[in-house]
Amino acid sequence: MAAGLAISIPDKEVSAWVAETTPKQTRAWLATLPLADSPEAAREIYQSLYTLNRLELGAQDRLKLMELYHKPVATVADALLHHFTRAVLPLTPRKRQLAEFIRQLHLEMANGYKCVVHDAYHARMSWGRKKMLAVAVEAAMRYLGEVLQQSYQIYIPCPSGAWTEVHELYRFAEHFGWFVEHSVGAAKTGGDKPPIYHLYLEIVLLGLCNPYQLPQGECRRIDQFLERWAGEAMIHRELEVANPVGHFLIDLSKDAPPVPYPRDVSLQPVPHLRALNAVVLASTVQGFINHLKKGESTRVLDLGTEWLDSACLDMLRRMIRFWGLAARRQRSRVKRRGYYFVASGINAVHFFSSGQKPFAPPGQATQTTPDKKVSLPDKIDTDSPNASAERAFVDLDEQDAIEEIAASGKRLAEPVLRAREVYRVDRWQIRDESVGGMLLATVGSHGSYVRVGELIGIQDPASPAQWRVGVVRWMRAPDEQTTEMGVAMLAPTVIPVALKAAVPGANDRPYSQGLLLPSVEVLRQPASLIVPRGALRQPDTWLLSAGEAPVRRVKALEVLEQTGAFERIVFADAAGA
Repeated sequence: MAAGLAISIPDKEVSAWVAETTPKQTRAWLATLPLADSPEAAREIYQSLYTLNRLELGAQDRLKLMELYHKPVATVADALLHHFTRAVLPLTPRKRQLAEFIRQLHLEMANGYKCVVHDAYHARMSWGRKKMLAVAVEAAMRYLGEVLQQSYQIYIPCPSGAWTEVHELYRFAEHFGWFVEHSVGAAKTGGDKPPIYHLYLEIVLLGLCNPYQLPQGECRRIDQFLERWAGEAMIHRELEVANPVGHFLIDLSKDAPPVPYPRDVSLQPVPHLRALNAVVLASTVQGFINHLKKGESTRVLDLGTEWLDSACLDMLRRMIRFWGLAARRQRSRVKRRGYYFVASGINAVHFFSSGQKPFAPPGQATQTTPDKKVSLPDKIDTDSPNASAERAFVDLDEQDAIEEIAASGKRLAEPVLRAREVYRVDRWQIRDESVGGMLLATVGSHGSYVRVGELIGIQDPASPAQWRVGVVRWMRAPDEQTTEMGVAMLAPTVIPVALKAAVPGANDRPYSQGLLLPSVEVLRQPASLIVPRGALRQPDTWLLSAGEAPVRRVKALEVLEQTGAFERIVFADAAGA
């Protein structure tokens, strides 16, 4: 650990691997790598970086070498990350190993720049030292930020010490005033905001976004948004704030992101505490929301990233919650032991809550139950833990990856191919529970087929006739075998229904599955409908059929909640039923 500079660097050692140590030879070697064959190129790049970071090199020479690796590392990492598009948790042992490898590749990039910072800081040189330190500090922070973001995207824990070193690099730059020297890459820096300062704001603001609660892919889009707009936030040493709304507390000594500003507590200035003010940023986001509500397209807004208009509005609304006053949990949770059965998706919940009867639209005879019945698991499958390589070395070629994804897709499609309307049920352990939610976990190598924002049905084995409904708020995979998810409960019971648009010629249109959540008087919660996202946009009047009851004509009044998978809508009976 560097004296006066709390960053870790690899110990110098002799490696069995070899690496080019001059810029000319390194440039020529990198040009020969088959970047299109990303696993092979990534393996060779990793071996070279690992070796370089454990060799004795001068700070200037090391910096020149590290700068040559930017583009090749970005190319192979982007190619490998495609294997995690819509990945199922828990990750398979091979996918988990690949994820660790990608993170380790970026950690080695960060290690190289941290070595430059360490060596230049302790060197006697004076000419060029200031610029070298600024370049290396920013680059090391950028790659550590990549490591954090990759962890969020695939819902695995952040490496120990990553946040500590991000904070330490910021503190180091802040103390010496090396904010304005250089910017790595082509990222926008929000006007006159110093690059390191702006980059640090990007990282801490993303950390405030409850990243494990984000649907897959949104973490990257928020980061792109922050590349353009993070400079609207500010960091202060002064800790006294008149209103905690939009303010957060950064503890530079902790291995953690910022936290909501404490209320009704007087904080005294200390060296390791900073106040983060996101009020102007939140106001900017609200302005974008107002433009979208007026019908303007995202294409005319300077967001820094591309979104579909409806998805963008959802994300901006989430940003307001992230960077406003964070909600505190109002209900205490009780530790519990046992298990629940979980079904995922509107159609699956419809199937099980109707007694495993295939969907039969009004006016059609009920179909017979398929011969292939749904069998509830009698145990939680387990696999032996994946043996992680000490150096996160990955042995995965492109063909193996393609075959693995194809095999996964085949398993996902299997219930549909075997028989009509056969859905999967998984057994999840219950860890804790409150009136409003619960923490569930599953252990084993089988995929959970559940994602953030997904609707799920929950059955207590003690009450097999009752299915509760909830939404997955967050997911994480703390180790190779375990998947955890936080669930917010929507209703204690559910009624399967059929819906179709009430428009001229609707008789020729098919009914689709939906769910009716009855009202809850105690919670002043009105009855609502769960429908696939976008289903009730045009038109807003629908025909609703529930069991043997007469078909009703209903009108959508308000969208209570919207995720990437469903909408929850308050409705009322419409005229002309």
